[in-house]
Amino acid sequence: MSGIKVRMATLSDAEELASLMAELGYPATSDRMTARLERLSGREDHAIFVADEDGAVAGMIGLSVSPTLYRDDLDGAIVALVVSSNFRGRGIAGLLVAHGERWLYDRGARLATVKPNSRREDAHRLYKRCGYEHTGLRFTKVLERLGG
Repeated sequence: MSGIKVRMATLSDAEELASLMAELGYPATSDRMTARLERLSGREDHAIFVADEDGAVAGMIGLSVSPTLYRDDLDGAIVALVVSSNFRGRGIAGLLVAHGERWLYDRGARLATVKPNSRREDAHRLYKRCGYEHTGLRFTKVLERLGG
């Protein structure tokens, strides 16, 4: 894939990352994205990579590793993946997934999970092409302050 390189995200990518998050359905301002990047900066258990084409951010992947009670190995997770609508159909998502899997493996993860929204059928097809299996169901709840 000529012209595309995968690199670690930097604070200067905040505006483009905010736009990508909006495409994914999670709108964020550039300032909020900057704060999120700063919060994750320097952590060994999280990484954000971007696909860069001549200085333009074409896509991103967010990753995490964590210990678990049910396995000896660390668990790896793709926590976000999006390719700009201007760059889709060029194999960038697969490139980011492969790069992310190497990062996870190098940090001790032997299992990678992803929890795409049930309505994102295009994402389901991508992950199946990348060798992921549908193994479960997820439930979510917004936590609100409880009394006291």
